[in-house]
Amino acid sequence: MADLASGKSPVAPKAVSSHGGFAWFEWAVILAVFFVVGGAPPPHVNETHYLTKAKHYWNPSYCPGDFFLNSADPHLAFYWTFGWVTRVASLPATAWIGRFVAWALIAAAWLRMSLAVVAVPWTAALSAAAWVALVERANFAGEWVVGGVEGKCFAYALVFFGLAAMFRGEWRSPWIWFGAGSALHVLVGAWAVLGGFAVLLTERRGNRPSLRAVLPGLILGGVLSLAGLLPALALERGADPATAAEAARIYVFERLPHHLAPLSLSAEELSRRAARFGLVIAAFVGLCAWQFWGERGDPPKRISADGELHVGALGRAMRFAAFSLLCNGAALCLEAALKDEPLTAARVLRYYWFRQADVMVPLATAFALAAFVVWMLRRRAWVGTLVAGGAVAGCAWFLGGLAVSRLENPQPPATARLEGFADWRDACLWVRDHAPADATFLIPRMGHSFKWYAWRADVANYKDVPQDAASVVEWKARCADVFPTMDINGKETLASYPDQLGVERLREVARKYGATYVITRRYPPLDLKVVYPEKERRADCYWTVYEIGRSRPASP
Repeated sequence: MADLASGKSPVAPKAVSSHGGFAWFEWAVILAVFFVVGGAPPPHVNETHYLTKAKHYWNPSYCPGDFFLNSADPHLAFYWTFGWVTRVASLPATAWIGRFVAWALIAAAWLRMSLAVVAVPWTAALSAAAWVALVERANFAGEWVVGGVEGKCFAYALVFFGLAAMFRGEWRSPWIWFGAGSALHVLVGAWAVLGGFAVLLTERRGNRPSLRAVLPGLILGGVLSLAGLLPALALERGADPATAAEAARIYVFERLPHHLAPLSLSAEELSRRAARFGLVIAAFVGLCAWQFWGERGDPPKRISADGELHVGALGRAMRFAAFSLLCNGAALCLEAALKDEPLTAARVLRYYWFRQADVMVPLATAFALAAFVVWMLRRRAWVGTLVAGGAVAGCAWFLGGLAVSRLENPQPPATARLEGFADWRDACLWVRDHAPADATFLIPRMGHSFKWYAWRADVANYKDVPQDAASVVEWKARCADVFPTMDINGKETLASYPDQLGVERLREVARKYGATYVITRRYPPLDLKVVYPEKERRADCYWTVYEIGRSRPASP
């Protein structure tokens, strides 16, 4: 009873490694795995979004007048704990620093979780590689953890430290970790809290701590979470209900349906996602059955004398993941039931119901796989060797394929959908050196790396959607002006480049939003003044910078 009063399960395994100092080496191996997965040249997909926002927060003279950067700042804890690095380091250097700090924390948390489940050398590295492979290749809603740097990377690291404590049966500290994670990303931490409650409520009665035992941790975690919760709640401040509802609809069904509303995707895309995630679920269910069989009394799977295999810890990981799957099912039912009420559906679905399963089902599957390999090696050595070899080979194939593809194409992920990357970067750097600091540009729809390279404001792009309700609605209006729906080759398609609007419409849009320059494709040429590249290079450069407001005949 003393253990229960302290919030600690009487069957909790010790949080120590059975292989001593080797843990540091295994941590370094996990860090190397994360580098292979997320080590693309900056900027990564979301780094142009989060790090430019952080830089502008600390230095308003960076891209002054930019609509997105001047919108509400919902990630204040991230700006204060890490964003200040942009004051002393370049954006690429900030990205690398942030990545390594986040990866190091995630690797340390992963090692602690692994030691709680199966404290055998190399199982932490194996499970980490399997986890990132499953998250990368078999997610349902596009969630990721290891990649570019943003607030959620640090939030997941803190949540994983909380899960490590929970897996050990320590019920006082997880809520503190989850609250700290909520401060950096409120939804990542909030869903972890709900999952933690699900695990707590399904603990065996003899292992379940009293409310009084966990209450101090809950209170402290709640206080820490306010750093993320209060800025999030302020995003609708001053917006009327109609604007708030429309902003939610835009955010869920127009900007982020791939994360938030999967049933609105095409049948082909939805089937592809369901098929790949279904394979992970099948593996998860099979390993759950194996784990449950062990808890029912298979002696070789019970906690061994040296504390290497911990069935109770694995069971908590499985139940946490199972809760996230229930959330997926509930969200799919809600989306289907509210298909004729998009405003209501959006208000519910905007909370990222599918995020946690993308991370936690692979997590539990990876740990169970590692435990299964150890168990098989002990019971049937040759079968265990075969299973272990297959798991290692699969992870090596995944990591090797990533490494080779990155060597073949080292282009930063944030520019992957832009042609002529080298010319794009050169044009942006020219803008940074020659355009007025307060200039505003009309840019391509997928040109969200413009601010990263050029340090100048843009009217709008597809990636940089603000977070506050009023700005979301304005962002939609700006995109409708700059990237209207057009008939392209007999198909209704959104415009991707400013040149598709034509000179007269470009002038109208530029006057409306105060733009003074346009960066777009070299062909077709526009009847505007070319300021970059030089005349002798115009036939070779993919991108052209125009000054808008004065015109001259297009160059032959």
